[in-house]
Amino acid sequence: MEENTEKDTEDDTIEDSNENQSSNNDDLNQSKKNSENNNPEEENKISERLEAKLSEAYGKQDDLQNKYLRIHADLENLKKRSIKEREDAVQRTRSQLISDLLPTIDAFKMGLTEAAKHTEAKGFVEGFQMAMKQLNTVLDDYGLVVLEPENEIFDPKFHEAINYEINNDLEDGTVINTIRCGYRLGDKLLRPASVILSKSENKEE
Repeated sequence: MEENTEKDTEDDTIEDSNENQSSNNDDLNQSKKNSENNNPEEENKISERLEAKLSEAYGKQDDLQNKYLRIHADLENLKKRSIKEREDAVQRTRSQLISDLLPTIDAFKMGLTEAAKHTEAKGFVEGFQMAMKQLNTVLDDYGLVVLEPENEIFDPKFHEAINYEINNDLEDGTVINTIRCGYRLGDKLLRPASVILSKSENKEE
């Protein structure tokens, strides 16, 4: 019995010793791992990888921002182009309509001029003059400009010379009389003014 007890005690002692040795080995392995984790080169690699990922993320964000700005600029340009095209279409329609009305306006003016020579037609003349005034107001609101350049220097962009008259008191090329008024809608000339220009006597051919 005593021999068995001593043997058991010895076995327990050996087992405890083995457990202590295993524990020390675990501690040593953990220490090695910690030592490896604290390796400066490894830390630098980890830091570099993190910086690379951050740079990539910032790069993607900048790329998305640039795409957004380009799309926004394209939309703004499209909006401006659509507005301009619509305005140009409206202006073309106005120009065509008013150009078609010009012969009728000329006829009304000529008729009023002739009717005004007869006193018995005074009432009719006044009525038509009021109607013409209203029409001119509407056309003026649409941007129509009447060209009646008396006493102005001849401008080939807006005037059409149909004759000359001798006049030594005026500078050569001065508009003496407007035979037919011209019209301009905004910057577009619808019809030049037909004019008679002055010419000094010593330049007569």
